[in-house]
Amino acid sequence: MMHHDSDQPAITTLDAFASRMAESVALRRQAAAAILASRPVPPEIAPALAALGDELSEAADRDGWAELLLDPDQPLRLTLAEETEQIENDALYLEEGREALLKHLGRRRHGLRDAMRKGLKEISGHGINVCLCQCDALFRAPGQRFVTAAQPLWNAVALARFATSRSKRPVLWSAAPLSGPGIADLATVPAQSFAWAASLGRQIVDTAGRGIDAPLSREKAALLESINARLAMLLGDSSWRAFAYVGSGLQFRRGETVIARQDSLHSVTEDASLELLEHVHDIVDAVDPEREHFRVEDDGLDLIVTPTSSQQDVWREFTPAEGLRAASAALSLDFAAGPHFLCCGGPDGLELLEAVTALTPDVRCLFVADREDLGHRAKALCPRTFVVAHPDVAAAILSAGAP
Repeated sequence: MMHHDSDQPAITTLDAFASRMAESVALRRQAAAAILASRPVPPEIAPALAALGDELSEAADRDGWAELLLDPDQPLRLTLAEETEQIENDALYLEEGREALLKHLGRRRHGLRDAMRKGLKEISGHGINVCLCQCDALFRAPGQRFVTAAQPLWNAVALARFATSRSKRPVLWSAAPLSGPGIADLATVPAQSFAWAASLGRQIVDTAGRGIDAPLSREKAALLESINARLAMLLGDSSWRAFAYVGSGLQFRRGETVIARQDSLHSVTEDASLELLEHVHDIVDAVDPEREHFRVEDDGLDLIVTPTSSQQDVWREFTPAEGLRAASAALSLDFAAGPHFLCCGGPDGLELLEAVTALTPDVRCLFVADREDLGHRAKALCPRTFVVAHPDVAAAILSAGAP
């Protein structure tokens, strides 16, 4: 792969890193749209992506770790390995084509070709009705931070070709919100080739671009807006801004808010993580002192400010099952008429798979997990499940199944 000089300043700060990754989304979207429309890719895109790959490599050490600054005296040590690898993959895809990329991935992902053959056989079928793809499983490697997990260009092409040619109703699903940041900020597929079901189905956009938000009581909506404003102010302070760049970051979902207090690599100190936990509880107590409307859940990595049930709310629980029912009604998904295809992963993916199999047995699943126990549980829920360890393998299988 050719490498190119860049006129961009060196990446030394977290803000610069996030900004450059956002620029990569725009470049990837342009390229994906051109490829899917059988048009030439603008010639400046491949060298721009290759140059960004070089910049990320230069910012990191040999193992992919970099110390990026929050302010002049406050560095944060993060891995850039996944972002760098995916940028380089896309540059190779544009410069040398799909087969060259798959050959390269075959050296990186053990057993890729065998997985493509077996996976395609397991998920193959004619006339898929609903093609439901969980963004976290397909865009974001296990453990990767959310805010810079841009969908790779080649992944977008594979997904769009598979979903739009093989299914009647392609849907992108996520627990994350649509924006702010959200899946619409990270996805590089053409927006109206899919319906979107964000915030676990509480934010729906159909293929015509019409949006449908699940109702929340006015009182809860106003209180959550106040909580969100205070959390945004907290993370605007450089002392706390690191938490926007680790794990799940700060996500303003429809009806609930998530803020990371740690990631799987323990990028922040435990003391800082516990201090943030106290601040979040203080913020919620200031807005809802009796905890009548919200509770704070803590799984050790994420804090989730989630509503308690209310007679004024259409939804009583923030679950995939509730979201799937709402999405099915809003988008006329008709799970009674199979077969259906689901790509999902991780613990959230298991909940989604359970919700889908409760509606229909006629489903094939491509499950992404780096833990064997999750894969076993997925197969127990859905016998026609093929398990892979990385989104690259899932995208390669979809690529093989696309015309």
